Amino acid sequence: MRVLGVCGAQGALLFPFKEYLVANIEPRAHFHTKNEEQWTLNFGNVPFLKLLSDDNFCPDIIIGSPSCGHSSIFSYSRKKTLGNPKKDETLNLYITSILKFKPKLFLMENLPKLLDLIPLEEWHKVLPEYELITHCHSVSTLGNSQKSRVRLILVGIHKKYSKLSKYFDHLFPICEIKDCYQLYKSIDKSKNYREPGDKKLAMYHYKDPSKRTLTADEVKKLWLTEFKDEYKWPIKSKKMNTLPGVYRNRKHGYPMTLRPSNRQFNYKGDIIGLEECKAIMGFPSDFKVYMDTNNLTYWLNKGRNTITKGATYEVGIWFKKCLEKMVNKKL
Repeated sequence: MRVLGVCGAQGALLFPFKEYLVANIEPRAHFHTKNEEQWTLNFGNVPFLKLLSDDNFCPDIIIGSPSCGHSSIFSYSRKKTLGNPKKDETLNLYITSILKFKPKLFLMENLPKLLDLIPLEEWHKVLPEYELITHCHSVSTLGNSQKSRVRLILVGIHKKYSKLSKYFDHLFPICEIKDCYQLYKSIDKSKNYREPGDKKLAMYHYKDPSKRTLTADEVKKLWLTEFKDEYKWPIKSKKMNTLPGVYRNRKHGYPMTLRPSNRQFNYKGDIIGLEECKAIMGFPSDFKVYMDTNNLTYWLNKGRNTITKGATYEVGIWFKKCLEKMVNKKL
């Protein structure tokens, strides 16, 4: 079995298939570094390319998660309009790769809104040789703890192998859902890197007319005292009551949708660290996140992009288990 990543980011979907992986074509600059330290840490010498090359990878399967910003409510709140995914570089690369290599199967993960912007009928026209199966559900259906994270899973089966469709026609849990306390207990605290307490965050106290920027330690103190009953950061302005995208998880609740931000907090009031991000996104302990503490801010940003921008780990495991049922053996 030969698996090709196309817009596979730093490997959430690809890690379950790393022994079959022939390459990952990833044009998005924020997933790359000068020496590709993060990619190499988990995938060794597997090519990590920025452009579609002339190589004939002959993949049986293509797996990826093209950009979903054009379908994001956060994008809409900033621009007051949704983007046009048909002009998106990563989505076009993904489709071009399918047309070029004609794999037996492909898996794409994205936001459900994508099907409103490009209806399924159009997908059938662009990819006429494929049977298409769609699932739009919370990732908790697969066992991930983020009940609020709703995603699109699109599976394509070449019509030569249409009998295989039955193996991918339903979602099932691949693990048990954990609450925030259980997730926190499971992590390696020594690697749970986060910003230091004196780091200034883009947050302020709504009662302070000067809107002085608060440090991480000051934010934690407020979460645990004055705002102990709040789970979204209060700003109480004329336009809104809380600061968008800034929250604190409940101890025995389920984590809210994780994003690459240092303004998301655990139930202790601390910034959610990298190991917590890994646990929330479903990554196993052997998936490594590169860190150089001499350049902490840079690698924290890279680490959050690695973990949170893209699919939850359970999506790739679900796809692998479907394949195992199909071939009736463990891959």
